[in-house]
Amino acid sequence: MNTATETPTIRPDRTRRRAPDSVCLSFPNDARCAALLRSTTRAFLHRTHPGDRALLADALLVVTELAANVVQHTDGPGRLTLTCHRHGIGIDVSDTSRTAPTVLPLSSENVHGRGLLLVAALTDSLTLTLDAGSGKTVHALLPDRSAAAGRTAAPRPSARPCRTW
Repeated sequence: MNTATETPTIRPDRTRRRAPDSVCLSFPNDARCAALLRSTTRAFLHRTHPGDRALLADALLVVTELAANVVQHTDGPGRLTLTCHRHGIGIDVSDTSRTAPTVLPLSSENVHGRGLLLVAALTDSLTLTLDAGSGKTVHALLPDRSAAAGRTAAPRPSARPCRTW
């Protein structure tokens, strides 16, 4: 997908068995797919966790960051799998590279390298699996904070005020 006029295509991945509460999509290496992946994530969360705005916001950020890594650091397509677990949402993003993602040291000069730190801060678990000869999968388990609070949204840390420059 090299032309700016073509619309990227995201297809259901029917080659893998899915759990009843899951969705699996293949996507091309194209940054424009992020909006379509977020739309799919939004629809999935509305079906599995209706009204949980905090979980939705966290899931959208995790999906966006992990998909952006596929587009920025690999040449091949990616695959997003969302799975509803008992205590949260599994977000798996696969690609064709066997190179493990790295976290850059924080620096005021670096404008990149914070995505995995954000994902790690939001998730209960962040792991990597090297797929047999075909790339890797990053697995993130996003906790359902409202499940522990009897379906009442758990309080989130208050945002620190933005610093004015």
